[in-house]
Amino acid sequence: MEGGDFNAREWPFFWITQTAGQYVRKVEPALRDIGLDIPRWRVLMCVVPGQAIGVTEIAELAIAKLPTMLKIIQRMEADGLVACAPRASDGRVTDVSLTERGLEARSRAWAVAKAIYERAFEEVSGSEEARLNKLLERIYSSLRS
Repeated sequence: MEGGDFNAREWPFFWITQTAGQYVRKVEPALRDIGLDIPRWRVLMCVVPGQAIGVTEIAELAIAKLPTMLKIIQRMEADGLVACAPRASDGRVTDVSLTERGLEARSRAWAVAKAIYERAFEEVSGSEEARLNKLLERIYSSLRS
């Protein structure tokens, strides 16, 4: 495709970013209604209940810069949503886990996000969704290599 022939609507990354942006526009006010924001939601969804995960890994999963993620997690710790501790096997790594309050917030956030997700995928079959996930995973892997 030459630059003069470029049509954004025929470019998959246009639709990927438009879709992600629309999802965030729907999720954001619903999260606000339950006292959360997008950065906190991303952290809550990255931390598996009953497990700890490093700050660097959360930043990678949430597509955030490490210094930004550190500030978000510090605010969440002050709010009682997460607990931070040095990793037993490597004290240089800070692990994050959900507190009881964080688990409750995660549950509320998941209910909000799931409702919007279900609405978005109501006309998409399970096999189409699985194919989409596999295709996006392949594209992601290609970009990482």
